[in-house]
Order: sequence, then C-alpha cells, then structure tokens
Amino acid sequence: MDFIHLQRFVNICVRAGVPPLEAAAMGEDLLVRYAEEGRHYHNLSHIAKMLAWLDAAGAGTPEMELAVWFHDCVYETSGRDNEAASAVHFERTMGCFLDAPAVSTVVRLILATDFRRPRTGQPDEALLIDIDFSILGSPWEEYDAYRAAVRREYAAVSDTDFIPGRSAVLRHFLTSRIFTTEFFAPLEQSARNNIQRELALLEGMK
Repeated sequence: MDFIHLQRFVNICVRAGVPPLEAAAMGEDLLVRYAEEGRHYHNLSHIAKMLAWLDAAGAGTPEMELAVWFHDCVYETSGRDNEAASAVHFERTMGCFLDAPAVSTVVRLILATDFRRPRTGQPDEALLIDIDFSILGSPWEEYDAYRAAVRREYAAVSDTDFIPGRSAVLRHFLTSRIFTTEFFAPLEQSARNNIQRELALLEGMK
C-alpha cells in the first residue's frame, strides 16, 4: 500500500510541476511521518480513506490532493498548532516548486482542517472538512475503532483530563451541522448518533 500511495503522491506532484526525484523524496518523508510511533488514527490509513472520498466526490485537483497529504504531516497530541505547523512544512517543502496561488490555496485548505477555526463557506474548504470528518458518519463498528485509536494517541493523558476534553470537542460538533456539502449530507444523522453514543460512554466512565 505504501508504494501505491507513494506513486500517487509523486504523480500529483508532477502534475503540479514538481520534478519526479524531488517528489519521490517528499513522498518518502510523508510516509515516514505518517508511520510515526503513536499515530493510531492520524496515519497513512486516514490519508488513504480521505483520498478515496476525494475520488468519489470527483474533486481531485492537485491543490485538494496536496492538502489531504499534508494536513496531518505534523501531529503532536500535546500541540495546539498542528495544522499551522503542517502548513508551514508544506510551504517549506513545496513552496519553491509551485506558483504562489497554488501554495496559497493549499495552505488555506490545510488550515481549514483545524476545527477550531470558523468555517468560511468556501466550497473547496467545505468539501475538505467533510472528507476529514467522514469517519464521524461511518458505521458504529468503524467509528468505535476510530474513537479507540484516538484514545490510544492520547495514552499519556489521564481519563480525568481526557474525558472532559474529548466531551467538549464532541459537543462542539453537535452545535451546528457537521457536514455542510450535499455530497456528505446523508452521513449527518449517523454522525450525530455516533457522537451521542460516544458521549454517553464517556459519561459512564466518570
């Protein structure tokens, strides 16, 4: 799978104007990053599923695909600026190969995946956020595996601290529509049911 996705990354980079050798080196670096110890959910499997959704939505522009690849390339559970750091890494890595509008678009899209930022309503951002959130509307068995993987990523955090923090994030999702694109609208109720179920489980752990 790594080889398949590495080749896909190289292909999209070449489409965007990056020389093949440089694209391959960047891809290898990303594979290493997404295989870092402690990445139980924010790993290559997450990227692969997002790419599959991007394909299904028929929105695979180079900018959108690069945003998928880079949006979680920096991931520290103790950090609060992972998206910003990922955007900086993208700029440092690819900024010299792409034109300024393309770089700006990818950076904007990466930053949009920070759920704490207000949504702008721009269609490409809305779709990317929905793709990133797609796990929320998955069947319970898949969602249950996701929530367990997230907990393992925060293994260093005690239940005393994790439960209220996670609960606050989940309740934030319920304050407005989770999915804002027509393509993902059918997952809305499933996502809300999953989140309510997880909140009940967290409440029972207190």
